[in-house]
This record gives sequence, C-alpha cells and structure tokens, in this order.
Amino acid sequence: MMLLAMPSSRALQSIISLAARTFSTYPHRHRPYQMPSAIIQPTAAHTATVIFAHGLGDEGASWRAAISGDYDYRKPGELTIPARLPHVKWIFPDAPEQAVTANFGTEMPSWFDMSNLPLPPELYLSKVVDDDESVKNGVQIIDDLVQAEVKAGIPESRIVVGGFSQGGALALAAGLGGKDWRTKSSGDDNKLAGVVVLSGWMPVREKFKSRISPHAKSMPVLWGHGTADAVIYHKVGEISVELLQDQPGIVKHGAHDQLGAPGINFRSYERMGHASCKKEMDDLVTFLGSVVPQQQT
Repeated sequence: MMLLAMPSSRALQSIISLAARTFSTYPHRHRPYQMPSAIIQPTAAHTATVIFAHGLGDEGASWRAAISGDYDYRKPGELTIPARLPHVKWIFPDAPEQAVTANFGTEMPSWFDMSNLPLPPELYLSKVVDDDESVKNGVQIIDDLVQAEVKAGIPESRIVVGGFSQGGALALAAGLGGKDWRTKSSGDDNKLAGVVVLSGWMPVREKFKSRISPHAKSMPVLWGHGTADAVIYHKVGEISVELLQDQPGIVKHGAHDQLGAPGINFRSYERMGHASCKKEMDDLVTFLGSVVPQQQT
C-alpha cells in the first residue's frame, strides 16, 4: 500500500508521546483574522468548493500538495485529483497559532485546544479531550470560509467540508452541527453537500450529539481511517461513528455501499497508519463526484 505521510511537517511527531497537562481554554469566542489559505483553482466552470482542514501542527500547503499530485500516488497516465474534478475549487486554510495543552502549552497551528495525543479509545471514552470553546472558534473559521464562497455564488448545497485528524474532527462539527456552532449560515439549516473525515474523531463527545442539526441524518459523510493508526486510534473512529448512530435516522454504511449516499460511510484501510493512501484518495474522488457532480453549463 502506498502511503501519503500526512502528519505535520511542523513538529507533530514531537507531541505524539506527550502526556496531558493542565487543561487550558482558548480565551475568545471568536476573533476575526485574515486566514492564509492554499488554493487549487478549478479548470472548468466553478460549480463546487471543498474546504479541507489540515491536522494539528501542519499547514494547508501540505494537503494542497497531496491533492495536486505532488506525491507519487498515481498510476502511469492517471489524472490528478483536480483534473478528475475540474469544476471544484479547493481551499486549504491554515489554522491559527495557539497554545495546545497536549504540547505543554506551546503555540502551534491548531484548530482548537486538546489535552492529549495519542488518542487511544480508553482515553477518548474516559476524559474530556477537546476544549469546547476553542472548537466553536475553529468552526466559526470554517463557517467564514463557507459564507465567502456563498457570496461568490456557490450555494451551501455545493460546498463540502473535510479534514484530516484534528481537521477532520473540526469538519465533522462544522458539517453536522446546527446553529450552536455554525452561526452565520443562511441556508437550509446549515445543510452542506457533504462531510469528509480522514483519521478523525467526534470532538467534544459529551456535548456533540445535543448540537447535531436535523439535517445530519441526510448528510453524506465519508469517514476514512487506517487500521494501524497509532495517533488517533482506528477504534476511536469506530466509537465516534457508533455514538453518532445513536441519533435517530443516522445510518452507517458498509465498505461496499455507495459512496455519497446519506449517512456515514466508514471505510477502513488495512495497515495504514496516521496518513493517507491511494485507495482513500480514490474513494474521496468518488465521494465528491457523487455529492458535487460536475454540472452541465
């Protein structure tokens, strides 16, 4: 299996083995700031947008490189992901620098504060890992990007939010959350086209389900996770999906079900660690082709 090494280029490895310290909070509900973003422009008529959030300690440019094909994951003659989805604009925002408790309070690119890495299942089920207030701040950043695309003429129903690791957790909150999280949406109860969670988890586990929007049961979700993930354990992904299934109407699909159908399609990638792989990227393209297909103009 060919892997795309997606953990941070900026010191993520240094925090994997750190123990938890005193839990801290991000001080402001939401502070506007001009966020730098790496972008892949569409090569055909722009009719859909994907907003994809990187993992802890990383930057948007890393995922732009992966999606653009800078990593050698293609077969000879195979098109890049942007070429297969020429109508899609990709936005890879950079997280703000903020103190991270799991890194002894050191500032680093982070969507929200969290107390622990790695994240094994027993810890996920027994402790509050994510700081609620800073998760809200991170979701507002994504919502700002969504609303900018809406103002540019792309409806929310043609926008997908996704992310890797911490970015995947953020995307889940932004995509399935109601107005308690996405306060600026003017669409059909915050209904986006779909959500992509790669090697992520359900954040603020004890509060998440109370904030789920009514549209969550009809939201297509692609959830990919490596079975050998030693950072965000594969079992944590499975538990997250099981907890979401407790909500009436949220369906979990199997690996052989259609990508892009309403509900959560959880896909396991054998022997894959905290990274991505060609099969996962192919599944991503299939999913996007289903939820935001190219429109005839």
